[in-house]
Amino acid sequence: MAPRLLTLLTHIENALTSHGSSAVASPAVRSVSFHKGLARITFSDGSGSIHLQNFTLADGQICVRAVFSWTGSADTGTQSVYPRESFDWQAAADQLATAWLAGQSAVAAAVQTPAETEASPRESVEATG
Repeated sequence: MAPRLLTLLTHIENALTSHGSSAVASPAVRSVSFHKGLARITFSDGSGSIHLQNFTLADGQICVRAVFSWTGSADTGTQSVYPRESFDWQAAADQLATAWLAGQSAVAAAVQTPAETEASPRESVEATG
């Protein structure tokens, strides 16, 4: 039961749409290497990308590894999917989309934090001065 990476990318994109993500407001760029079992979706709004790798483990079990990256952050996130018979790909795609959105929110919060930190000393100087 080899996963179809393009289909999984479509499910992820649909899940992001259902979560109201602005990343999918304009068409994303996709690339796939069927021979290497790799796929990538890069969001046109510049918010980041999701890379998928399909491989078979030593025990014969199939695995799809997702690596998340977000613009403005050196951090990455990963999540693995181990499909079995009668596997729900849409539910897996929703979990991957949710994980990517959570990381995107964390990056946005980290970007806002330095500005808030800079404002705090200025406020304390004005209060004492």
